[in-house]
Order: sequence, then structure tokens, then C-alpha cells
Amino acid sequence: MSEATNNATMTVPATGGLAGLAPTSAIDISGKMVLLTWTAFAIAAILLHRLAWKPILRALEKRERDIRVSLEDADRARKEAESSAARSRQTIGEAMERARAINEEARLAAERTAARLEKEAREKARRLVDDATQEIGAAQRRALEELRREAGLLSVQISEKMLAEQLTPAQRSAYAARAVENLPT
Repeated sequence: MSEATNNATMTVPATGGLAGLAPTSAIDISGKMVLLTWTAFAIAAILLHRLAWKPILRALEKRERDIRVSLEDADRARKEAESSAARSRQTIGEAMERARAINEEARLAAERTAARLEKEAREKARRLVDDATQEIGAAQRRALEELRREAGLLSVQISEKMLAEQLTPAQRSAYAARAVENLPT
């Protein structure tokens, strides 16, 4: 087994295009190999930077701008919604206040109208009573006048009859008493 271990650490002669760059052992690091690795890395980094990194960065920046614009739009929309909600609440409050004022005004107008109608009805009733009282008074006056006229006619008729019959004083007294009894009261 010691021979197999010795064979593994043996140097292998390099063949091909990279002659002299091959490490002498599995853990040997040669300066040329490090330089070549760094050069390959630099070329790959430059190519990646030019071909892939810039487009990736542009895409990320565009995405960042889009996200920022979306956030700003969302914030603006939220503020508009809040403002709209506040305006709506204010408008509803004003409408409720106007409705209360209109309701109160209508109630007061109804009370005034009811009071006016009641006053008019009382005035009309008073006028009707006054008119009826006047009519009754006039009718009483007419009736009394008619009664007086009738009484006067009756007294003239009585006088004519008394004179026509030539009654005795006792007869006249009886006749006068009967005539007075027949007079309406």
C-alpha cells in the first residue's frame, strides 16, 4: 500500500496546450493557475456585467419604480377615499341637519296654520252667533211691532163693536175683560 500512496503523489507529465501549468500535486497551487482563474473570473464578470448585470439591474430598477409608483398610487387612492368618506360624512350630516330644519319649519308652519284656522273658525262662529242674535232681535222687534199693530186693530174693532151694540156698562166690562184675556202675552 505504500507504493500506491507514492504513485498518487507522483508527478504526471503535462501534455496538451497547457504544458507547464498543471499542478505537480492535487493540492499544489501554481501562480499561473491562480492568474488564469482570476483572468477567467474577470472576463466572466465583465461579460456578465455587460450582458446580464445591467439588464438585471435595469429590470430591478424598473420593478422598484413600478412598486414605488404603485405604492404612491395606493397611498393617493387611500387618501382620496378617506377624503371622500369625510366629505360624504359631512354631506350626510349637512343633509340630516337640513332635514331637521325643514321638519321643524314644517311643524311650525303646521302649528301656525292650525292656530290661524282655529282663529278663523272661532271668528266665523262668533259672526254666525252675532248674525243669529241680530236676526232673533229683529224678528222679536217685528213680532212686537206686529203684536202692537194687531192689538191696535183689535182695540179699534172692539171699540166699533161696543159702539155698535150699545152695551150696558156691565156688558162692556165683561166684553173688555174677555178682549183682554184674548190678547197674546
